[in-house]
Amino acid sequence: MWGVPALVVTLTATACGGGGAASDGKGSVTYAGYGGSGQQAISQAWLEPFAAANGVKVVQDDPVTYAKVHQMVDAKKVTWDIAQGGVDFGLDDNPRLEDIDCAVVACDEFAGGPFELKKQGVPFFVFSIVLAYNTEKFPTPPTSFADYFDTKKFPGKRAIDGGNGMQGILEAALLAGGTPRDQLYPLDVEKALKLIEPVKQDFIVFKDASECINLVSSGEAVMGNCYNGRVEIAKNEGRPIDNIWSQQIYYCDYLFVPKGAPNKDNAMKLIAYIAANANNGRLTDYIPYGPANPKAAATGKYAAGAPTGHVLDGADAPIVPDPGWWTANREQTIERTSLWLSS
Repeated sequence: MWGVPALVVTLTATACGGGGAASDGKGSVTYAGYGGSGQQAISQAWLEPFAAANGVKVVQDDPVTYAKVHQMVDAKKVTWDIAQGGVDFGLDDNPRLEDIDCAVVACDEFAGGPFELKKQGVPFFVFSIVLAYNTEKFPTPPTSFADYFDTKKFPGKRAIDGGNGMQGILEAALLAGGTPRDQLYPLDVEKALKLIEPVKQDFIVFKDASECINLVSSGEAVMGNCYNGRVEIAKNEGRPIDNIWSQQIYYCDYLFVPKGAPNKDNAMKLIAYIAANANNGRLTDYIPYGPANPKAAATGKYAAGAPTGHVLDGADAPIVPDPGWWTANREQTIERTSLWLSS
């Protein structure tokens, strides 16, 4: 996903505006993310301001992987204090994670929010996979993912992510085929693949998120399931791409602390800073991803493109993949859909 080398945010400002260095005795904290433009935005929105306000040195590393968290914790050689990831890592009773300290983090602010605060994880931004389309191919846009599966009405190739078990696309196919929303799970993978089979020959499989944008904006594919932030950036660059918000596939990234983190106290303070309602909407100053704290406001220059501002109702409501089902069935679903896509 996002890739940048490890770096240190070393700022000289302090909370009182004095001249002390960021490493003035208040310690450090190491943040592990996915790198690239997303981590750069996270750094600008939260990591750098936190370092300046608290005199704490913030070290960044990437890419985060669950396997590396496992290795660090099991070897008792933990170097990451905070890691970024999905709820699928298991954030309730994971023996490799610390519990969130709700005496430091304002956990109660997440009540009633779109994504649940977990015992070991705090939601911190919302993004989505949207139906993107080439505006030169279709001046009249598609209206839902049902059109993604309709090559008669909207002819042309479709870009599809081949690396995540077709998560969200399987759900969209079942909805288009008439399955009620409240009966999607347990997911009938075979039924979904049978519904998609008629358009399989028009798929172009991609493995990297940037490929989706390139395929759709070039016209090689006329539609694709792309990340909303990348679509917005490409559109602002003048490329012929846009998206609809109907049935956006809704996700949230979480912050968690590996068991035995050497700077656990600073980790909790940084999580509290990022998650606070006064700060959580800042990401929209740099990238079109929305706040996960329901009390936070998204007011940045990218706020209009954040998925949290485009939550529709009824049949157009977001598709939210069930974390319990996907955690239990991810491996076999990836294996099955990968085989299907390659056959």
